[in-house]
Amino acid sequence: MNNVTLVGRLATDPRLEATNGNPICTFRLAVDRGKQDGADFIPIKCFGAPAESHAKYLTKGRLISLTGRISHSQWADQETGDPRERYEIIGSYINYLDSPQAAEAGPQNPGEEAF
Repeated sequence: MNNVTLVGRLATDPRLEATNGNPICTFRLAVDRGKQDGADFIPIKCFGAPAESHAKYLTKGRLISLTGRISHSQWADQETGDPRERYEIIGSYINYLDSPQAAEAGPQNPGEEAF
C-alpha cells in the first residue's frame, strides 16, 4: 500500500500551473524530524480543482496535514545523459490546521517552534 500522511508547514508559496488544461499546484512542505534537529523539505503536488483551491488559500508558513502517495520519476539529464530521479508526494487530501492569521503571527506559545 502506497499511503503517506504528513503534518508540516508550507516552506514555499504554492505555485499553480496547468498541463493540458489540468491545474497542478506544487509546493514544499517542511516536516519536523521530531527529536532530531531540523526538518525535511518534501515536494508536494496536487491536481484538479483542489489544486486551484490550495493555490488560492495556502501560503508559506501555513500548517497542514496531508494524505497522499509517493511518486517516483526517473529520467536522463538532457545535457550530460546522467540518470536523475525524483521522489514527491501526490496529495489527495489536505486539511488546513490553522488560520491565515495564525500563520502570519507565528507560534502561539513561547516554547513552540515553527518547522
